[in-house]
Amino acid sequence: LDSACYYFRMIYYFFRALPHHPVLRMESVKEAVDIMIDLWISEQDHESDAYPDGPLLDCENCGRPYRYPGLARNGKGTQVAKVGMTWSGFRPSDDECKYGYLIPANMFAVVALKYVEELAPKLWNDKRMASKARKLRLEIDEGIQKYSIINHPKHGRIYAYEVDGLGNHSLMDDANVPSLMSIPYIGYDYIPEVYENTRRFILSTDNPTYRQGYSMETGEIEGYGSPHMNAAIKDNIWPMSLAVQALSSENIEEKLILVEKLTKATGGTGWMHESFDVSNPKKYTRKWFCWADSLYA
Repeated sequence: LDSACYYFRMIYYFFRALPHHPVLRMESVKEAVDIMIDLWISEQDHESDAYPDGPLLDCENCGRPYRYPGLARNGKGTQVAKVGMTWSGFRPSDDECKYGYLIPANMFAVVALKYVEELAPKLWNDKRMASKARKLRLEIDEGIQKYSIINHPKHGRIYAYEVDGLGNHSLMDDANVPSLMSIPYIGYDYIPEVYENTRRFILSTDNPTYRQGYSMETGEIEGYGSPHMNAAIKDNIWPMSLAVQALSSENIEEKLILVEKLTKATGGTGWMHESFDVSNPKKYTRKWFCWADSLYA
């Protein structure tokens, strides 16, 4: 889900910077947007095996319901209700979703669809696409408003990471973006009180991906990582989560501390990594990680 959101965002800011560039008017660029919107509409009804159809959908795996090895129920994923949000089988980390409605990714989709609403009539003179994007955006956002907020016994009303619309939810955050921490960064119109509660939850031991530790290089450090790297580094923090924490903070002191911690957590390489051991930044995954480097910059 998030991959298409990034594509929409890239086109939007490309258009803002170079509105007359010919690549934006290539038919394939517009067709890719149309395909993804139709796919998201179909995945609003994932449980009924809905799938998009049409002349553009001629790939090897098109024309049938989505299945992927490793997901529950023979590749269909865990059961979900139809609630307006669009389904995803995988997180930005490439780990399987526990529940099919990934909240930060659906929030990102709301933002991305608003880009399409603006782009479609201006760039492609396509009011039909703009209308379709708007309808889908409102439906997804309504689902987010109804199903994403959970009452936590300690932190109050917080955003869940994943839900299924049947009453089940996952309370955590994952370092990969979009994340719950990144909600302001991706541009979603969040509820301030709920986001602040969620942020406190993420940076607490109640979040299963939260870690705190000490090393000679970093001093005391806290942050959160991803289950994606638990096998390699059990107590992992991801530099991109620290960068997003800084980017989404309104506190200058917090930003400066995080930049300093990131600089000291490179393990002496001068590069951001995918993850590092909270007690030993010289133990890390990926010698350099362009995504984290970009967020740090």
